[in-house]
Amino acid sequence: MLFPILSLLVGTSVSRTVARTKRNGIFIALAVIFILTAYALAVVAGAIWLAGIYGPIGASLFLAACALLVAIIVLIVMTVINAQEARRAKERRDALESLAATGIGLLRTQPLMTAGIIAAVVASSLMGSKSRD
Repeated sequence: MLFPILSLLVGTSVSRTVARTKRNGIFIALAVIFILTAYALAVVAGAIWLAGIYGPIGASLFLAACALLVAIIVLIVMTVINAQEARRAKERRDALESLAATGIGLLRTQPLMTAGIIAAVVASSLMGSKSRD
């Protein structure tokens, strides 16, 4: 019962969107399985090649050190991205608070002008919603 209502609100068929998402999910899962298989085989081939040069223990330690280095780099990148996202969220929150404070101040000092601005915004959104525009 919820899907037809959502379909009317969104303007597209929800069942088609769900089917497309499921299909894409299956294909992505298959691609991930094959990528992981290729990665595992590449690590095994590298281990065999390095074992011929450094011996089995040296090859294992070298590959473990490389994996640890990649993991540390990924964690550093993740930390930097999370810090940037947190900073952007704080900036958006501060901007919204500033806008709200300005709006409240404008509403208190000049209520007629505020009503006029609101009416203009509503009228422009109603006028601009026609399909021929």
